[in-house]
Amino acid sequence: MKPMRTFVAVNVSSDTTKAAQRMMRQIDETEIGAKCVRTSSMHIALKFLGEVQIEETPEICKAVGRAAQGMLSFMIECGGLDAFPERSRPRTVWMGVQTGVTALRQLQQRVDDETRHIGYHGETRQFHPHLTLARIRSTAEQANPLQAIFSKYPVDSDSTTVVTTETWVDEVIVYASIMERGTPSYEVLGRSRLR
Repeated sequence: MKPMRTFVAVNVSSDTTKAAQRMMRQIDETEIGAKCVRTSSMHIALKFLGEVQIEETPEICKAVGRAAQGMLSFMIECGGLDAFPERSRPRTVWMGVQTGVTALRQLQQRVDDETRHIGYHGETRQFHPHLTLARIRSTAEQANPLQAIFSKYPVDSDSTTVVTTETWVDEVIVYASIMERGTPSYEVLGRSRLR
């Protein structure tokens, strides 16, 4: 069987998904050629494992279960809009996590440690939790229309204008990403509950 692109993530609430949909509509309206993600299964990725053989997934799910086992459920608040690598040259537009970052980083580190023990590469960069909304192939000039949207949804948690939505994080999910007509869909391979 063909390898599956596999990753570990936490889902976000329907309120967060609705807020993301509003932002994506505004991104689409700029007509800069952004490709927005599907909203049917919005998530915050904790770890990308790459191409994985189906027979490896039980061991991955057990490792993620061990990572989740010692963690208590927690609340995060998502809001604000930003881009990687930077706003002036956006390639990925994302919604930020305003509160709960420490708990998400702890969970990501536990997942990273457990999957490293079974042979997957560890992360070398600091984990920056975010919800990907769109990918862009643009020049700096094409990104100009996005600047007004970035201003409308600041990511600065000290700003009084940050609109946030809550998500209760109580499980970690192992997903396979399956390409269908150039668009990924996600199949759940395993779920692990937090305490």
